[in-house]
Amino acid sequence: MLRVCSKEEFLRYADFAYELALDPARSGYPTYRDGTKTREDFIERCLKAFERDTEEMLLFEQEGKVQGMIHYYWIPEDHYLQTTCCNTGTGTEQALKEFLAYIGGRFQGYDVYLGFSAENETALKYLAGQGFECIEESYNNIAFLEQSGDIPDCGEAIRISRENYGLFQALHKQIEGEMYWNSERILANLDEWIIWVKEEAGKPRGAIYYTAPEGDGWSEIFGIDLDRNEYNRELVKDLLCTALADMKRSGVRYVGIFGEEAEEDAIKESGFRCVDKYICYHTRLD
Repeated sequence: MLRVCSKEEFLRYADFAYELALDPARSGYPTYRDGTKTREDFIERCLKAFERDTEEMLLFEQEGKVQGMIHYYWIPEDHYLQTTCCNTGTGTEQALKEFLAYIGGRFQGYDVYLGFSAENETALKYLAGQGFECIEESYNNIAFLEQSGDIPDCGEAIRISRENYGLFQALHKQIEGEMYWNSERILANLDEWIIWVKEEAGKPRGAIYYTAPEGDGWSEIFGIDLDRNEYNRELVKDLLCTALADMKRSGVRYVGIFGEEAEEDAIKESGFRCVDKYICYHTRLD
């Protein structure tokens, strides 16, 4: 049975939920086994469910025993819904079935995104069987900048502002498709982003973009865009070098990036270590 969880119930079962969060076979994304997040981080994030009007925590029970929690949030103006905790000890299929029925009655027309480790085969198999579309398979990588040595010269790169945004847009428009963070949304929130572009013969050849550093020393590289999607190993390494050098100067401690399989060698050579394989499924609620 899936039901709304109270703050008191969450605190009672927080240690159990965190234990599940450390097991990729029994939890959803974001993962808490990447070496950058703590139990305190997990609890702090989950408690937002009881403070915000666009988040909710659900408790999953089987035979009178708590077996998991599902924490999700939604963006009404964008009809967007995503889980930020989907942790189940047993009964994963039943929990997901009840969750989809629950949100289906409340969020018609919303796009739903559910991300899991490739190790959570039970959840992934269930979603595929329900007709969900697999929209991403990538590798979750982390760089620990406090442990890194000197970053080599990265060559020249152009910092993107509103005045020269067209350089980035020319690249991002080629790949954005139905992506939530399309060119228009990034431009509207540009103060929260840092974007670098490298040119060749006066034309933009590649871009790297990431969220501005947070107070906890964490930042995430959202993507690398290459002109005509033509993979260039050295260009990818130069872009990563530019980003990491800038972040290190800014006091960033941890950097995350979800890379495609073709990019993994360049990412690892740039100082990242692979944590996990990530898979994301999408559906639209009718």
